[in-house]
Amino acid sequence: MSSPRRAALGVADQAVSSATNYLTAFVASFVLLPESFGAFVVAFAVVTVLAAATRAVLSEPLIAHLPAVASADRRARLAGSALGAAAVFGLAGTALVVVLGLVGGEVLSTLLVFAPWILGAIVVDAGRYVLLARLRTGATLAVDAAWALAQGVGLGVVALVGSWTPAALAACWGVGALAGLVVVVAVGVERPGRPGPWLREGRYLSGWFTVVSILGQVQMYAVLLLAGIVVSTREMAGLRAVQLLVLQPPTTFMAAVLVLATAMFARYPVAADGSLPPGFAALRRRLTLAMAGLGVLVLVAIPLRDVLMGLLFPRYVDFAPLVPPTALLVAVLGLGVPAAAALRGMRRGGLLCAIQVLTSLGMVGGATVGLLVGGVLGLCWGMVVAATGIVAVQYVAALRARPRAVEELAVGTDVVGVDPVPLPDPVR
Repeated sequence: MSSPRRAALGVADQAVSSATNYLTAFVASFVLLPESFGAFVVAFAVVTVLAAATRAVLSEPLIAHLPAVASADRRARLAGSALGAAAVFGLAGTALVVVLGLVGGEVLSTLLVFAPWILGAIVVDAGRYVLLARLRTGATLAVDAAWALAQGVGLGVVALVGSWTPAALAACWGVGALAGLVVVVAVGVERPGRPGPWLREGRYLSGWFTVVSILGQVQMYAVLLLAGIVVSTREMAGLRAVQLLVLQPPTTFMAAVLVLATAMFARYPVAADGSLPPGFAALRRRLTLAMAGLGVLVLVAIPLRDVLMGLLFPRYVDFAPLVPPTALLVAVLGLGVPAAAALRGMRRGGLLCAIQVLTSLGMVGGATVGLLVGGVLGLCWGMVVAATGIVAVQYVAALRARPRAVEELAVGTDVVGVDPVPLPDPVR
């Protein structure tokens, strides 16, 4: 498979993968009453954070480490070990969800409808990352396409013969995950093995990946939980509806760009003096222009806000005033993608973690101040102000940072001095 085609399939896979979660929340906003939708949003947020935590500890380090292992047999053992670790994490996650659902009161009781599906969802996600580490983006796309197809069929069956409940929506999502797991097995991913080998070998990466990924996922859902404490359930549902309209679709694209851009930055060799290699700054400029274009496109939603909300979220059309600040937030956050990708590509884990801590504190702080001053509308504008300052700091940090060699980061492991398998050429 050619490198451009492999990269294009990777972008498509990210879109399909994110679309399954988006579809679940989007359909829920249509078919559930506002109070049930609000509880479903909180439960799905907890499940998403749990999956993100597992991905940060296991799967994301796997992509950075597995291609650097020279022995094919050892790569296979580590892949099986990672899948075994994912199964353990899935069982632990299921137990946690059950406990929270039983003792968390009315708001968290909806978590119980996700409990039967947590294990399968976490294992199939780990299988996806094993495939991505081997650059088998076509196989990964097949996994996520099977998930999306099965989930769509399930939703169709419920629409025809069933009734819309949080349990039915969760079951459609979970059946999709099981369909994806069948494809993971079919394309030849290793069987789960003992988790210890991968947990020991991947620990030199898991720390900073965990902090960055968890905080990145948690911050937006922390805002939702904050809103749920202060404002009514209907206002929280309206806020989420606006985010589904304006925030989540471009965020999916931004996540795909971040993955590919990180790979593009990481391809550049590190000079002996740590200076930026030729082409690094030019790539950063091109990405900045691309993200600025995305921001302009998103801002088109502002004059169309009443039409779009009436068409896609008619129950929440009175929350159209939240669209302008949410669109501005997306535009600002998009400008931070090139800086984040550059820091990842330069392997500046500590600096990336520090910026992510600042980002999470700033976003939640801005949302809190805005909420206290102006309610749910003030919350949205508070996040815009916070994001503007954070992205400025992030950009300056990326401009001043210098890349670190892989050998520096692998000290204490048995992969010192092993160059990773070349990444695919960027799509042009």
